[in-house]
Amino acid sequence: MQRLVYILFLGLLATSISAQQYKKHTLTKGKLAIDLSQGILNIIPLTDKSIRVQYEIGNTKEVQEFVFINKPNLPSFAFKEDATSLKLITKAIIVAFDKKTGVLQYSDKSGKVFLSEKANSRLMKPSTIMGEPCFVAELAFESPQDEYLFGLGQFQDGFYNLKNSTRKLIQVNSQIAIPFLVSNKGYGLLWHQYGLTYFNPSNQNIALSKNDTKEGEKREAEVTTTTGTQRVSQQQAVYSGSFSVAKDGEYSVMLDLGDMDSRHLVIIDDIDVINQSNLWLPPAVSKLVQLKAGEHTVKVVCKASNTPSLSLKLSNNETVFNSPNAKSLDYVVFAGKDTDEIIATYRNLTGNVPMLPKWAFGFWQCRERYTSGEHLVSTLKEFRKRNLPVDVIVQDWQYWGKYGWGVPKFDETHYPEPEKFIKEIHDLNAHFSVSVWENLNKESEIAKEYVSKNLFIKDSPWIDIYNPEAQKTHWNALDKNLFALGVDSWWMDATEPENDALRGKQTYFGLGDFYRLTYPLFVSKAVYEGQRNTNPDKRVAILIRSAFLGQQRYATINWSGDIGWDWDAYKRQIVAGLNYNLTGMPYWTTDIGGFFRPGKGQYTDEKYHEILTRWFQWGAFNPIFRIHGYQTETEPWKYGEKVENNMRTMMNLRYQLMPYIYSEAWQISKNNSTLMRSLIMDFNDDTTAVSQAYQYMFGKAFLIAPVTAPDVTNWNVYLPKQNAWYDFWTGKKFEGGQTIATPAPLDKIPVFVKEGSIVPMGNVVQSTQTKQDELEIRVYTGKDASFSLYNDEGDNYNYEKGEHIEITMTWNEKNQSLTIGNQIGNYKDQIDTYTMNIKWITGNQNDTVAKSIKYSGKKVVIKK
Repeated sequence: MQRLVYILFLGLLATSISAQQYKKHTLTKGKLAIDLSQGILNIIPLTDKSIRVQYEIGNTKEVQEFVFINKPNLPSFAFKEDATSLKLITKAIIVAFDKKTGVLQYSDKSGKVFLSEKANSRLMKPSTIMGEPCFVAELAFESPQDEYLFGLGQFQDGFYNLKNSTRKLIQVNSQIAIPFLVSNKGYGLLWHQYGLTYFNPSNQNIALSKNDTKEGEKREAEVTTTTGTQRVSQQQAVYSGSFSVAKDGEYSVMLDLGDMDSRHLVIIDDIDVINQSNLWLPPAVSKLVQLKAGEHTVKVVCKASNTPSLSLKLSNNETVFNSPNAKSLDYVVFAGKDTDEIIATYRNLTGNVPMLPKWAFGFWQCRERYTSGEHLVSTLKEFRKRNLPVDVIVQDWQYWGKYGWGVPKFDETHYPEPEKFIKEIHDLNAHFSVSVWENLNKESEIAKEYVSKNLFIKDSPWIDIYNPEAQKTHWNALDKNLFALGVDSWWMDATEPENDALRGKQTYFGLGDFYRLTYPLFVSKAVYEGQRNTNPDKRVAILIRSAFLGQQRYATINWSGDIGWDWDAYKRQIVAGLNYNLTGMPYWTTDIGGFFRPGKGQYTDEKYHEILTRWFQWGAFNPIFRIHGYQTETEPWKYGEKVENNMRTMMNLRYQLMPYIYSEAWQISKNNSTLMRSLIMDFNDDTTAVSQAYQYMFGKAFLIAPVTAPDVTNWNVYLPKQNAWYDFWTGKKFEGGQTIATPAPLDKIPVFVKEGSIVPMGNVVQSTQTKQDELEIRVYTGKDASFSLYNDEGDNYNYEKGEHIEITMTWNEKNQSLTIGNQIGNYKDQIDTYTMNIKWITGNQNDTVAKSIKYSGKKVVIKK
């Protein structure tokens, strides 16, 4: 029997190899087409620094182009052929095709290889899904031992470096699948598929048998569902099995439960290797574990309604993508001197990032939930009374009341005359965001138009947002019932759509299985384009629970979904956010304090207050600063004076840093920068820095090291090499390339500033609508520095017409002089004169403001 299996394997291998045999090639203006035994391999230069590869068999091809909306001029390229290879050469990349093996290899101009396909790994296996033809598309890339990989979106598995990890890329609550990687080897890799994809799929299945249900446990909990708050039984089951591995090594253990769950528990040899609990958890999770050769026992605990599958993969220095419902094999390679350059090329092809309104960078007050218009207004008044800065207050679900589930209309019973309470919010110098769902009650009056136009996905509660008519109809409903009343921004919830609802459904574009990652992209498109067409003078801001490639072009902010509240959940959000931002999506946040919280005891429990305080400190250095909680009064004063005071300190600091933050946001839109910066972005040559999972840069100046453990008074912080660093709180100077223990009392988060930085800080204000015309300009000396101070009208698109200002500040270390250049540009109601208080930070703890000037737009040089 083993011999027969071996013969069959050899036959399949021979077929795979022969399928890649080179026959001939055709060179045209825009691509190199290579005829292989079974299909056509197209090599298409998109730009000097990006190459698209498409492997197609027969006439099957994805006709929809969702991601690459911009068509730059075709780059010039050279072509070379010899007896063994074909080479396509742009200004930055050399792509070499090996005629014998069919492998593609990518090099820089010096000939240094930065990425290579793995021999005999390009696979297009014919398949079907619900009777429709498709392929299983798979490809592996070589991954050197010292490679670090980041990206793939937002996951709750805790992985920072994704090398050798296994993931199931689907969209579910708290998980966002974006098939885009960046490597410390100087490349980005976009796997261009719209359906289910496996990353490093496991290949050894483990048989499991269900134990007597008495071994399980039964409990009930109140949870949020798409039909309201319900008490859902969470009866759990225990599964057992055994397996063997042939050699010692690192293995990826993959648990797939098929549906959302409340428990991820895998026990191997009586040791829990995966152990996570929350009312919602993604269906699949993996962990890298060390296993000895031989037999092992395993147990899995999950909900009795789910059927677990467990599998293994030996780590073997490869990066594999597998899409079981593909129409072709399609990927794009990006090259760059750093990740900023890689992400810039990606965004230039898929859509650049518009400016969010300035108020979006202030504090967002959110809870589940405010119960009336009066409740919203009175809460804001209390914020103002207590001098707690705030810019946005958010109305969560169920404001629709009598109108039925998901209907975008205020029930007048508790929200009478909504335009009046929204005006009161505006009069309090705040903005109003409201929750919107795409599965509105079909029996409602508003849904009649959707139903009559057949705009719902058949046999589904979700609208077919892919249909242009559905996008138009949906926006019109939001406009008439919400936007026209003064709503400022949108909270698009459950846009995965929830519960992987496209499987087996027919959509406007075809079978949903082919497009199950892309629904949030079209929700964002509908709202962004709808609002800009309706009122082009008001910036769009969309808080949304899911995302896909290219979505950054629609002014979206993502948050990490319905997460738990403990230290482990908090730590997982940090790495989730860093990897998410490395997919080119710059705006992200979490539910500060967790969505599911520890009940009524949270208001007096000092242990919870500690984690809430630490989370809040970190939240102040997130791109978007927002609190939220399930069935929770999240206002700062609800937790007592100590917590409130600590929160106020961080809120004040956030608003003081607004000139810096808003200027860095402009760099995102202007130069494709990123605000929340994994250390690979600025210190790729420092392997210790690259490996730091819980530190990052906030803009180009600040190093943030959030405290992620209880009972801490000191915290270890790694300071990257080739720079000196200043403690933000004390001004004390430290050399880089070392780990230091820094004081971390409960009221402070460790923050350091890189030498050679200029940081503008404003006054403490209660909202972004108050002008900050007095600035403290902190110059962190030691190296030359520059900063471009940016400002505009804050909430329209006039900046796209050039109506904004930039003021370039340059520090010359040798001459010990600060040059503040001429103001470039103008805008309506701009600040005519800034008071600038210059402070030199030198490491002397007696540093004080040394110079004060009035700046009215003309160049000035200030000597230290």
